Order: sequence, then C-alpha cells, then structure tokens
Amino acid sequence: MNIAFFTDSYLPNVDGVVTSICNYRKELETRGHKVYIFSPGSKQQKEDNKDPRVYYFTSTSFKPYPDYRIALFNFLAPVKLIKEYDIDMIHSHGIATTGLAAIRSSQKLGMPAVATFHTIVPNASHYITSNQQLQTVVHNVAWKYLTWYYSHYKKVIAPSNFAKGLLEERGVKNVVVHPSGINFNRYDAVFNSGGNEDVRKMFKIKKDEKIVIFIGRIALEKKLEEIIEASPTLLNKIPKLKIIIVGKGPALEHYKELVKKKGMWQYFLFTGYLEDEVLIKVYSIADVFVFPSKFDTQGLAVIEALATGVPAIVKENSAVSEYIENGKNGFVYSNNFDLVENIVKAIKNKNDMRKNANISAKKFDIRETTEQLLNVYELLIKEEKIKTTHSL
Repeated sequence: MNIAFFTDSYLPNVDGVVTSICNYRKELETRGHKVYIFSPGSKQQKEDNKDPRVYYFTSTSFKPYPDYRIALFNFLAPVKLIKEYDIDMIHSHGIATTGLAAIRSSQKLGMPAVATFHTIVPNASHYITSNQQLQTVVHNVAWKYLTWYYSHYKKVIAPSNFAKGLLEERGVKNVVVHPSGINFNRYDAVFNSGGNEDVRKMFKIKKDEKIVIFIGRIALEKKLEEIIEASPTLLNKIPKLKIIIVGKGPALEHYKELVKKKGMWQYFLFTGYLEDEVLIKVYSIADVFVFPSKFDTQGLAVIEALATGVPAIVKENSAVSEYIENGKNGFVYSNNFDLVENIVKAIKNKNDMRKNANISAKKFDIRETTEQLLNVYELLIKEEKIKTTHSL
C-alpha cells in the first residue's frame, strides 16, 4: 500500500504529531508499505532533504509560533504528486494548508482519506491575541473551522475518548478512537535495565535526590506554572528534590523567569531539547512524571514514561487521565494541593507502581496501533472500490 501523510509539521520539528508520524511510518514501512510525507518546509530543508519519500512544500513561517510553517502552493501540485506516487490512501495529520490539500486531492481523485485530530487548536488562541475577549472569538471560530474541516473525511481518528467527545460535541461524525503508538520494546528494555546513573552525573544530580520530570513542548498551553507554583510546598515535604523540565518551545524563557521569581532556581533543571538516546535515560532515572496539560489529545510522553516504569501525575478531565488508574500507575489531580500530595505518594510508592506503569503502556505498542490503523485504511479502500463498481 502507498500512503500519503499530509502534515503541518515534520522533522526537524519534534512534537507529539511528528513523533506519531515517525512511529507509524517506521512500522508501516517495516511491513512493506510505502509512506510519503508532504509537509511545509524551509528553503534549507528542501535543499538538504535526502529522503525520496519526503516532499517539503514552499512555505512561510507562522509568526506567532516560528517553529511552525504554512505551506504555499497551487492546490493542484499535491494532486500531481499523489498520481505520480500511485497513492492508495491519504491520511492528514494537519489542519492548515496541507490539510486542505489533502481534502482537495481526495476529492479530485476520488480517493479515500482520513484525518487524525492531533491538536486542540482552539485552546491555543493565546498565540493569536492576548486580549481575553478576542481569545474567546478566536476559540469559537477555530472550532467552527475544525467542524467544517473534519466533515470532509470518511473517517476522523481521535487518539482518545476525550478527543472523540470534543469532536462529537461539535457535530463531527464518523469519529473512531485509535491511539498513536510507541516503540514499546525500546522503553521496556530501559525498564528492565535498572536505570542509568551516568545521566545523574551528566546533569549533576545527587544520588539521594528524588526526580520529578516533565517532557514536552515548553508552551503556555502545557500549564507548567502548576508545577512551579506547587514546588515550594513540595520541597517542604521532599527536601532533596530536583524538578527536570525537558524540551524547547516559545514559553521557555517565561517559565525560567517564573522559577527565578519563585526563588526555586536551584531545584529546577531546564535541559532544553535532548536527543533520543539521552532522553530515554532521563525517563529511567525519574521517580515521577508530571503532566499538567489538558491541551493534548493523547500525550505520548506520558505513555513513554509509563513504559519505562515511571508513575504519572496528570490533570483531571484530560485525554491522559483516561489511562491513569489512581494508585496503580499514577494519579489524577484536580488542584495544587492534590498535585503535591500525589507526587509525594507516587515517589514513596514508586517501587510498587513501576510494574503496573509498564504494563499499562503495553497496549500502546506501535505494532498493535498500526494494525488498527491498517484496518481503517483497508475498510475505506474496500468501500471506495465498491462505490466505484456500483457507479460503472
């Protein structure tokens, strides 16, 4: 099967969408399928690209969030590429111009198309304006756009029941729940290896210090201020503590300033972006993973943490709260008091929770989730063939 992934973001960007795309691409190609990536890219990316199955469209930077780009093209250009590569299935992972190109290609060629709801874009209205009233307007307009956008697909894939509910509340139909997957074996190997103390030395973390981590984009919608606000109370209960924030993003300096103003700088470590080889070792030395975000439709970083045996503390009424069982593989919290208490409990009971955390992540093995995805593809291709046959 030849599959086209349309996306608004791809390498060298690193975020949940890109991770999901890369994980699926690798597993699909392992099974003998061909996956083509259509993404916005800079002039430099186009020149440097050596991957024959990645096509970067001419684009412009999205000023509110410079790491993201908007593709600029004649909408017939992707149609020509779909024909050239003999594509069987179109799968959109974006909602901007590349997503519109996916719709156009599907309609023009009579080809089945699906889309994954990766990002709750309406909740990112603060990138457009700081005015609260205008944010509400932007939020509502964004939902109207998403409802219209996803109505053009035969199937809409939601990575969680939470995400499915959001779409169905707005009238989006044909939504199916299929989580994105991780390379479980890779994280399971770290779980069974017993830790990487060399990482403590690398970051100058003392052996007796407990470690709380957050890994992800450093953006306002991730609500890292909840960890920062809770840190003084947490330090009163666990004096030997290091809070590690891993990742980069537009709010990095903002959160660093908050930590400094709180007088907690010596207890925090902002690592910036880490290569995968180091990142997975950081998971392995953590005592607890904290994820305050309600912005995500799944939260792959939480699943990765669980796979390495790290209990997770997540916010209530969020996508990630679906797969956290209180006291087994983590805790769900509602306020800062809960957050502190649950971090303390998770650290004290980590040894009892490690195995449960690891087991709970196994259902997100990329081999299993890819099988589910292929079932969706094959069903839609079969329906399209039947439709074409009847129309002849």
